[in-house]
Amino acid sequence: MTKLKPGDRVNCKIKADSIVSPYAGDYDETRTFEIIGKDQYGYYLYVPIYMYLKDAAPIDQDACDFLQINEKYIGEQIIYIAESMICKITSKIDGCLCSRCKEFFHMAEPNQPDGTMICWQCRKYPYR
Repeated sequence: MTKLKPGDRVNCKIKADSIVSPYAGDYDETRTFEIIGKDQYGYYLYVPIYMYLKDAAPIDQDACDFLQINEKYIGEQIIYIAESMICKITSKIDGCLCSRCKEFFHMAEPNQPDGTMICWQCRKYPYR
């Protein structure tokens, strides 16, 4: 799996309000989505309020906790796709999200054995 992270942007092909295979010859449009979560099989994409997709679901507090998504997305829409549904990678961010406070640090690299990053503030003051 490509090492995409939350914050990266990807293009997907859309036909009849659904994301289709990037190899589909017949599609309505190509849209850019932001990755806001991931698991070992695919990615969770943020769906803006002005866009309708059939399989999009609302984000609640439980989803944020389970998927480790920033709480600013509560009440918004999300859709899950497999890596094979990505048409093109538009932009990749350079940096990491702190696994505890969820703040993004530009140019940071993972500093934990599991490939995540914990910022200096969370390491220094773990109960903040």
